Amino acid sequence: MTLFRSALLGSLLTLTAWAQAHDMTHGDLAIDHPWSKQVPPTSQVAAAFFAIDNQGKTDDVLLRATSPIAGKTELHAHIHEDGMMKMREVENIPVPANDKTLLKPGGLHVMFFDLEAVPTLGEMFPLTLYFKHAGKVNVEVKVEPATYVPEYMASESVDADSKKHEGMNDGDKHADMSHDHH
Repeated sequence: MTLFRSALLGSLLTLTAWAQAHDMTHGDLAIDHPWSKQVPPTSQVAAAFFAIDNQGKTDDVLLRATSPIAGKTELHAHIHEDGMMKMREVENIPVPANDKTLLKPGGLHVMFFDLEAVPTLGEMFPLTLYFKHAGKVNVEVKVEPATYVPEYMASESVDADSKKHEGMNDGDKHADMSHDHH
């Protein structure tokens, strides 16, 4: 029984460390559960989503992102134009002080093009975020099932608060959106 308890405790500690390692705090910024939807094995595109909680008194800006899984990485938003939702590259993503910025399907997100290898369900891959003030932040993105909804998106109060950030709606599929990419 003692051996079983030791093994169980070790497993729980490993899971706790992994869960904590998946969320990242860097200065005043907390990056909550970076994730990507599972895509077909032949896909050449994928996207990453997460919440950025700026707990500081200074606005910040996400300037760009890079990942070794993609030939090209861009910051994107969905906008309403000519009666349609269209995906557009944006120069940056504002991260207001004392506020949470959501990157989610149908809204702001990081887009990966020309995938070197398509990440599979449960796999994690590196993503580097570059902020105006916080600088370089390395995170790990976990590939989740297409039906996955993170805790920060499930909360109605957080979701309602996120509506004030431009370019966001409740859409869910890149394939259903017009995509203009530079």
